Amino acid sequence: MSNKLFTAVICILCIFALSGCATSNSVKIASFEAQIGTIIDSIEDINENMNAIDADSDTAGTQMLKYMKELSSAIDNLAAVEVPSNEYQYVNDLAVEAQEYIGEAITLYSQVLSSGTEYDPDIAEEAYQYYQKACRRVSIIVSLLHGNTPSDVEISYQ
Repeated sequence: MSNKLFTAVICILCIFALSGCATSNSVKIASFEAQIGTIIDSIEDINENMNAIDADSDTAGTQMLKYMKELSSAIDNLAAVEVPSNEYQYVNDLAVEAQEYIGEAITLYSQVLSSGTEYDPDIAEEAYQYYQKACRRVSIIVSLLHGNTPSDVEISYQ
């Protein structure tokens, strides 16, 4: 009889332990999603501010650089979010790529704006291309988190 009682107690303890793990993972995923949501909201605000810049303004270039640096900081935050499972690993991978691209865009755009340097439209275009690549990575993250896989993107869930 004690063997059956022991087995029953072990089964009950296993059930509690397993349900605790599921709850812990659910909490991690909820925290992850909340953090990502806050960062994406911040990125959307930065994007709105960038789009509101008056291109004819004398300060348009410095304003753009300021917002690009804010975007870089938000992308850094995105890459730093702890991924709760391999299911979301693409967030970190894409965010790291976005970090690299926005960093290059800032470097090149800073060259365009540096005083004493003649404006070079090729460098400006290259900076814009890197900026677009960074934004595309963020856009893909948002799409994937909403359950949509862009048709031109190949993602592996390892």
